[in-house]
Amino acid sequence: MGACVATHRQSSDLKLVPPTAAMQHPAPGTSTSTAASPDVNVIIVGGVAGGASTAARLRRLTETASIKVFEKSGYVSFANCGLPYYIGGEVSQWDKLQVTNPEKLYGRFNLDIQVLKEVVAIDRTAKTVAVKDVTSGKTESHKYDHLVLSVGCEPIVPKGIPGITRPGHFTLKSMEDTAAVEDHLSSVHPVKIVVCGGGFIGLEIAEQMVNRGFKVSIVEAMEQVMAPLDREMAEYMHVLLRKKGVDLHLNDGVAAFEEPAKSAKASDVVLKSGKRLEADMVILALGVRPSTGFAQTAGIELTPRGHVKVDERMRTITDPCVWAVGDAIEVKNSAVGGEETWAVALGGPANRQGRICAENIAGKANASVYLGTIGSNGVKLWETTAAGTGVNEKFLKGKGLPYKAVYLHPRQHAEFYPNSMFIHLKLLFDPNNGKIWGAQAVGEDGVEKCIDVIATAIMTGMTARDLQDVELCYAPPFGAARDPVNFAGMVAANIMDGLLDTITPLELLDLIKSGGYATAKYSFLDVRPPSAVAANSLPLVPEESKLNVELEQLRETVLRDCTIQEKLKGGPIIVSCNSGQRAHVASRMLHLQGFENVKVLSGSFWSYEMAVAASSSSAAAK
Repeated sequence: MGACVATHRQSSDLKLVPPTAAMQHPAPGTSTSTAASPDVNVIIVGGVAGGASTAARLRRLTETASIKVFEKSGYVSFANCGLPYYIGGEVSQWDKLQVTNPEKLYGRFNLDIQVLKEVVAIDRTAKTVAVKDVTSGKTESHKYDHLVLSVGCEPIVPKGIPGITRPGHFTLKSMEDTAAVEDHLSSVHPVKIVVCGGGFIGLEIAEQMVNRGFKVSIVEAMEQVMAPLDREMAEYMHVLLRKKGVDLHLNDGVAAFEEPAKSAKASDVVLKSGKRLEADMVILALGVRPSTGFAQTAGIELTPRGHVKVDERMRTITDPCVWAVGDAIEVKNSAVGGEETWAVALGGPANRQGRICAENIAGKANASVYLGTIGSNGVKLWETTAAGTGVNEKFLKGKGLPYKAVYLHPRQHAEFYPNSMFIHLKLLFDPNNGKIWGAQAVGEDGVEKCIDVIATAIMTGMTARDLQDVELCYAPPFGAARDPVNFAGMVAANIMDGLLDTITPLELLDLIKSGGYATAKYSFLDVRPPSAVAANSLPLVPEESKLNVELEQLRETVLRDCTIQEKLKGGPIIVSCNSGQRAHVASRMLHLQGFENVKVLSGSFWSYEMAVAASSSSAAAK
């Protein structure tokens, strides 16, 4: 078939030309597109973020193309991330969930928007799509010159779990799903709700159901909720969920949904551990998979997980006249670089991809290319925000990449100003060159700002060392003279310069469990006040190795107390406090007095406490 090659134009009103059989598929990385004259048809499959942004941007670049959008649901552009908040009442008006509608898109952009129309097949030779009317079942054919797939993902509903399609079970992906959930809540009046899955949607709907007064259980087959976080960082969310009354079942997937034995109105949820949960309503939030079956049938190349393979201009690598954007594609992992790719189902990337796709279809001069996704994400549960960017430690370990993990607990603004709160921050970087792999943070205020700055640093190629020099807004109500991001950069720079050696809480636990701690004759020096040590001692650290010398007395004690000198010189030293800041001061003091093998427990007691809880619950579940 004829290929579609870019014809870049300098004029603001781009004139698209129909593709010809003589055009060849472009070499990778070359500028490509075909412009559309009045007889060039662009068909977009799916609306929402990717499809709607493609259509609107394309119309802003050309008045001449025929642009049709087929959307199988009844809503072409809606805030799918806002669905849980409508159910919870935080978004009170149904219409607010609709970003726009077909009438507005026609009036503003002259777009032919057809809802309740599902594209069920692609004929790439004839360049046509088969479109089924969802209401009548009738199918008709539409010709295209450019086809854009913005098909998104569909909820995973594993057929292998008995009873999963029982009445009273719901997914939450569309406006129609939301209406069904709301109708069930108002008509059945459930008391006990079981949420299957601890990802973003599962957590958000659990929060909203708790706020409405329901008794909520979360069932998660993994050992943690919110998979982008590392296990010890997710522990902050586990503590919060339990504090709010959520019955949390981790490392324990669903085995079956059975007819209720007693009074449950939907199902008895049987877990793999044998536990049984009564459910008046079940929310299935088990993840999503790309809706690409018809694309695969048409010969569009997919990844093993079913995502469409595209180039940097959002053109499929299979067919130069077929493009793809949004949740159903795999893109460059720009946090890692190289040939690493991944699929990230987030609205921000989908919108950018739509814009880039439109520019390249239209032949815009200097059309943008997609730089990849770093996976910046966040979730709000009650007063707490958890956010992350880049890759996590699990990923780095799995890939065998060099990294250093540091934990710190800075305040989000000046301590003297009212409502100063801690941010629990984890930074991952390559100690050899400072490349920032990723970061995670949890706290009640300032979390997303901190992660957004680090995300910007990753995208612009800054190093961990560079973070110490970032100049950010400061005033006591919203910042600190030493911003949390600067603080993270200072810690990283100290490590890279050899002024700080750290051991993470997880590394310490592994060292203790393996026997390496005892064999090497470690000393554990806690520089908190004795009252703080008595109130919150570090569990699992051998008591015989512990020393408690308050920081302010450390210099004089080490200089004068021969017994402590000898004990500290007997092997490596780990220094700890509450957050790690005073421990760093103590480590420098010891180093300058001739103690060479001194490590700071990164994040100290506050991070160690979460690591112990995470490690204990993981061990108990095995």
